[in-house]
Amino acid sequence: MNQIDFATDIPESVARTAHSGTSFVPEERAQQEREGYASTLATDLAALGKLADTDEKRATLATEFERYRQGYRRRTLAYLGARGACLSTMIAGPSNFPTRRMQKRGATADKRRDELVDFRTRALAAIRKALRPEDRPIMSGDSDAVERLRAKIAEAEAVQARMKAANAAIRKHAKAGPDAQVAALVALGLSPALARTSLEPDFLGRVGFADFQTTNNGANIRRMRERLTALERDHAAPAAEVEGSSARLEDCPADNRVRLFFPGKPAADVRTRLKRSGFRWAPSLGCWQAYRNDGTLATARREAGLP
Repeated sequence: MNQIDFATDIPESVARTAHSGTSFVPEERAQQEREGYASTLATDLAALGKLADTDEKRATLATEFERYRQGYRRRTLAYLGARGACLSTMIAGPSNFPTRRMQKRGATADKRRDELVDFRTRALAAIRKALRPEDRPIMSGDSDAVERLRAKIAEAEAVQARMKAANAAIRKHAKAGPDAQVAALVALGLSPALARTSLEPDFLGRVGFADFQTTNNGANIRRMRERLTALERDHAAPAAEVEGSSARLEDCPADNRVRLFFPGKPAADVRTRLKRSGFRWAPSLGCWQAYRNDGTLATARREAGLP
């Protein structure tokens, strides 16, 4: 896809009509509309293309971007159609001008424009999420949670080792001068630019990586290790079922879910309490479920009629 292809999405007649009642040069405004539309899509495609670094991601991008393009086109045409119904006194003249009617039409055009902007924001975010699944938060119930957390820990440990090694290299080659220090840092894997930046003193006169950087990263590594231990334990734990007087409770550590199976539709007050506690109806499972934590487990036991 290229910019010329994008421009043809918007018929020249539609773009011209959109400005015929508000501009003395609707043909020029039509050209600007089409060029702006094409430039926006071309920019979006180029930005998303940088994230598609595998054949699988490039295939995903092709499918998702075409869906986005069609949605953006429909909303652009809706906006231009709404603008085409607007008149200005500059073009129509002030005599008998339908002010109230034009105000309503202007509000409609503004609404269609806002819908277009909102759609673009949401659609691009969804595509980026599809192209970079590794960037999404690690949820306890994810099947790959343990593997992804181990990878994050390994990455943080590598950063920690590199920072410590860099500081040691800076101290070791201090007498030999900046060039020797930069060479030692580059040998550790730092880029020349980052190596030289690392030698610039901060407001306290410190060079290299500050103590708080290694301290904070070390604390984060310890936190992730603790979470990994809990995840491994939960993913290995079997689901437990308990039959209560009001419902059957399923505690599923591996899925990070707690579920309630009622014999029928629970009363309105029960549903209200469940929703307030984070439970939602899951039609595919036929139960009310929530993320597993002490609060939802307590709620589940109470609503199931368990001691």
